[in-house]
Amino acid sequence: MKRKIVFVFLVCLFPLLSPASETEDLRKKVDGYLIQVECQPDWLYSRLAMFWKTHATDVYIKGEAFDHIGGKRALYPTVKFNGTRSTETQFHAPKLEDAIPYDDDAEGNITFVNDRTGKMEKVSPAKTGCTIASYNQYILGIAKDAARLYQLTGDKRYAKMAYGVFDVFMKGIYGRNVPIDMNHGHQQTLVGMTTFEVIHEDAITDVTEIYSLLGKYITHDRELYEAALKKWAECEIANGVPHNNWDLIQARYILKIALVLQDDDKYADHRGKQYYLDYIVNQNSMRQWGLKQLAAFGFDQTTYIWYESPGYSVNVVGDFTEFANTLDKQTGIDIFKQIPELLQAVLATSQYLFPNRMIAGFGDTHPSFLSTRAVDQVLDYASRHHDDRLLAQMDSLRTAILPNASPAQIGKYVTPLFYSPNVSWLVQRSGMDKQHDLMISLNGSLGNHQHANGISMELYGKGYVLGPDAGIGKYLYSGLDYVEYYSQFPAHNTVCVDGISSYPVMMSNHAFHVIDQGGQAGKTYSVVSFLEPESNARQQRTNAIVKTSDKGGYYVDIFRSRKIEGGDKTHDYFYHNLGQTMSVTRADGSTLKMRPTQELAFAGGHLYAYSYLYHQQVAEEPGDVKATFVTQTADSSIVMNLWMKGDRNRKIIQALAPENMEYERMPHQPYAIEKQPVLTFIARQRGEAWTHPFIAIFEPVTDKEPSEIASVGYFKPKSTDPAAVGIIVKLKNGRTDYIFSSAEGSEMTYQDMTVKGYYKVITK
Repeated sequence: MKRKIVFVFLVCLFPLLSPASETEDLRKKVDGYLIQVECQPDWLYSRLAMFWKTHATDVYIKGEAFDHIGGKRALYPTVKFNGTRSTETQFHAPKLEDAIPYDDDAEGNITFVNDRTGKMEKVSPAKTGCTIASYNQYILGIAKDAARLYQLTGDKRYAKMAYGVFDVFMKGIYGRNVPIDMNHGHQQTLVGMTTFEVIHEDAITDVTEIYSLLGKYITHDRELYEAALKKWAECEIANGVPHNNWDLIQARYILKIALVLQDDDKYADHRGKQYYLDYIVNQNSMRQWGLKQLAAFGFDQTTYIWYESPGYSVNVVGDFTEFANTLDKQTGIDIFKQIPELLQAVLATSQYLFPNRMIAGFGDTHPSFLSTRAVDQVLDYASRHHDDRLLAQMDSLRTAILPNASPAQIGKYVTPLFYSPNVSWLVQRSGMDKQHDLMISLNGSLGNHQHANGISMELYGKGYVLGPDAGIGKYLYSGLDYVEYYSQFPAHNTVCVDGISSYPVMMSNHAFHVIDQGGQAGKTYSVVSFLEPESNARQQRTNAIVKTSDKGGYYVDIFRSRKIEGGDKTHDYFYHNLGQTMSVTRADGSTLKMRPTQELAFAGGHLYAYSYLYHQQVAEEPGDVKATFVTQTADSSIVMNLWMKGDRNRKIIQALAPENMEYERMPHQPYAIEKQPVLTFIARQRGEAWTHPFIAIFEPVTDKEPSEIASVGYFKPKSTDPAAVGIIVKLKNGRTDYIFSSAEGSEMTYQDMTVKGYYKVITK
C-alpha cells in the first residue's frame, strides 16, 4: 500500500509584487505586439508553428531527424515538432512581423529564412535544426510577459493576448502524440513532445507560468489544458535518462506541472498534484528515478563526489540543491533531510580545486572557478529554517571557495590526498598557495562524460594548470574532432599502446586501481594500476610531489606499460603543456639533433588522433633529455622543465596538437589559449615499457623564481623486481633526493640505502 504523503503548499507560485520599473520594462517588450493583437486578435497566435492544415496527431522521426507526419486528424491544430536533435541549420525563423500566419502545408513544411540567400523558403522541418521549438518558445515568452503584465496591472487586454497563445498551444499539445522513431532506436527513449530531448522542453516553464498568472481569467477548457499538461508530464516520466543530470531537469519540469495541477481526488485517474510530487521524490520508473534513488546511484557514499566529470558534477550538485530548496520552499518537502549526503556533496566540491581555485578538467569539462550556486541554495534553505549551524558552515565554505580566498581558508576544505573511486580520480596537493604550491590530478575513465585516456595526468604550477587535458572540442562532444581526437588517448597526458589504445567514451567503465598512496602535504605519492583493454596492456603510474622550498618543488612521474601477452610494438608517452614555445635538448643542455617526421599518423592502423599531430620533429638518440615549455604572460615567463631518462629503444618527438579547448573559456588567460596549438612531447618506446619505464621529473618555475634543481640522474637499484628504478635529484642548495620505485613493492638497495615498497624517497 502506498504511503500517504501530506504536502504543504505556499499560496503563491510566482511573485505577486513588482516595482513599477518592471511593469514599464514589460510594456516596452509587449505593447508593440498588443497593438497588433487589438487590431487583429489572431495576429500573435497565428504565427505559432503548428500543423494548422493537417491537425496531425503523429510525428515520425528517423533517429535524430524529422521524417513525416501522419495519424488521425485532431480536433485542434497540433504543435509542430523540432526538425533535428542537432542545432545546426541554415534556416532560421523570420522576424515575427514577417512570419506567415497559419504557415503550414500537407507535409508539415514551414517558411523560414535561408541564411545563405537571405530569402524566405518553404522547407521541411528536417532542415531547420532546433529552430521550430525556439521559435514557439519566443512567442510563448511574449505571452508570458503579457500574463505577467495582467497580474501587475489588472488590464485584461494583456490577459486576452496571453490566453490566445496559451489556448492554441495547449490544445495543440493535447491533440499530439509522442513522436515515433521509425528506426526503433535509442532516440525513441529520449524524445519530448516538442523536442528531440525531454530535457529541452522549456515550453513547459512558459505554459505553466502563464496558466498560473492568468488564474481565474481562464474560465473554460481547464480540464483539457490540465490533461495536456499531464500528458506532457507522462512523457517526461516515460522518456529520458534516469542516472544523470537529465533526471533532475525532467523532475524540474514535472514539478512545474504538478504545482499548477489540482489535488489527486479531482481527477478520475487520481494523478494530480500529490501524485506527481510523490513520483519525483519517491517513485522510480525505467527512465525517471525518484530523487532518493538518483542520489544513491550518483553520489559516492564515502567521498560524496558525483559520478560525472567535474564540469557536469558541479552543475548537478547545483541543480540538485536548487531543486531541493525549491521543493522545500514551494511544497514543504525537505529533501535536505531525506538525502543528507546532498549537504556533504556541496562540501566535497571544494576537492575539485587547484591552487588557483579553478576546478579539475578531466572528461567533458570546461574548468572555471567553482560556482557558489549550490552553497547559496543551502544558505537560503538554512536561513528559512533558522539553522544557525548550517548557516555558519555554508557561509564559511562560500568564503573559502572564492577566487581571492586565502590558502588557510580553502585549506580547511581540501586534503593533501583525495581519492574518489566512483570517478576513478585521485588528487595530490602540497597546499593551496596559488603561486607556490603543487597539485597532481589523476583520472581514469569511470562514470559519465569521461574520455578514453588510460591513466591521465594534469599538473599545476605557478598559477596555472600547465599540463592540462585537451578539452571537449570545438563543437563539444558532438563534433568529429571530439570523436577522433579530444576524447582519445593522444589528447591526454598518458601512454598509448601500439597506437591503438581506446575504448568507449562518455559513459565509461575503465577505472584505475590504487595500489598504494601516502605521505603528507609537501611530500605525497600514489601508485595506480590500469588495464588498457584494446591492447590488453597492464599499465602502472607512480606520481609524487616533492617540495624543495616554500616557493619551489617538483613532480615525479614513472609510467610502466606492457602488453600482458607480449608482442609489444610501441608505447607512446604523451605530455601536453601550455605555452608558446618549446625546446628539447640533451639533459646537459647540448643540442639534440632532430629531423622532420610523420611517423605519428593514422597510417598503419593507428588511431585517427595521431593524424591531428603536426610539425613533428624526431630525435633517434637514446640519451637522457630535457624539454622546456615556456608560457609568456604579460608580466612573467612561466617555465615547465621536464627531465626524462633515455633508453636504447626510445625516440623523442616534439609536435604541435590542436588548440586546448578545455581552457577556451578560461578567465584571465595567460595568452589566447584557444588560438595557440598545444606544445606536445612524445617519447616512443619500441618494445615493452615495463622494465624500461618512462621516468620523468617536472619542475614549474618562473623567471622570478628560477629552478632549484641542479641536475637529474638515474640509478638501477638491486632488487628482485626487474622493473625497479631510481632517480637522483640534486638541488642547487646541496640537498640530494634519492627516489626508489618498484612495480611490485619489493626491497631495493642502492649504495648504503635499503628501502622496501612501491615508492620511497631518501633525502641527504
